[in-house]
Amino acid sequence: MNHHTHVQSANHELRRSLDLDAEVFGAGLASALDLSGVTDPGVVVDLGAGTGTGSRLLHERFPEASVIAVDHDPEMLHLLKSQGFTAVAADLDEGFPQIPTEHIDLVWAASSLHHVADPTQLLSGIRHALAPGGSLVVVELATLPTFLSDPEQAALEQRCHEAADAQGWNQHPDWTNTLEDAGFTVTKTALSTRAPATAAARENAQHWLARLLRLENLSAEDRAALAHQVEVPAAELTLAPRAHRTVWVCTARE
Repeated sequence: MNHHTHVQSANHELRRSLDLDAEVFGAGLASALDLSGVTDPGVVVDLGAGTGTGSRLLHERFPEASVIAVDHDPEMLHLLKSQGFTAVAADLDEGFPQIPTEHIDLVWAASSLHHVADPTQLLSGIRHALAPGGSLVVVELATLPTFLSDPEQAALEQRCHEAADAQGWNQHPDWTNTLEDAGFTVTKTALSTRAPATAAARENAQHWLARLLRLENLSAEDRAALAHQVEVPAAELTLAPRAHRTVWVCTARE
């Protein structure tokens, strides 16, 4: 496989994984949006929009709103445009981008803030860009999603998650103080989502288990057990899919 083909394959895998996460655990994202209290926005911005999972959710919730999707990856921007979204190319490390609108009612940042080198600069830009009464919603995975329900397999999955934590997977701070320091009033909420064991959930489980197999710090015993689990046909997996997220709903202080 040449480099270009390898990159295409990796990008396809990432896109499929993001779409599966949204399909399987989308109810959790919808619940996060419920917490915002926003009911009839005119303009909504999706920061780090990626494949458009959040943008689609925002459009479904607010069909009359203008949804503007922001990302830095040319392939993702092309994908967003192909779905009909206004796509803005921006490096969030440089701050909040110039958005072609006079006011913004809602900024949605799901699993994107922890990728930013200078969150303070970005948050300051968001605060000044929001219309009076507008909201920022920040969403992060509290832990990696869990899938396996058999006690022995679930214990294996938990050990793999601990190994992933040790290697820095899904690292992000508690954003509360950072958001408050940026001039926001903040409400922090923990959300847990249970999902049915659908075909999409089974495929999603296989994606996550395969990713965990790439960890370098697994014991030989756990690696062998996980490799065996990865080979189990999706239809035979015993699942209880769960995702745990933290949501910060922020409004600018006067």
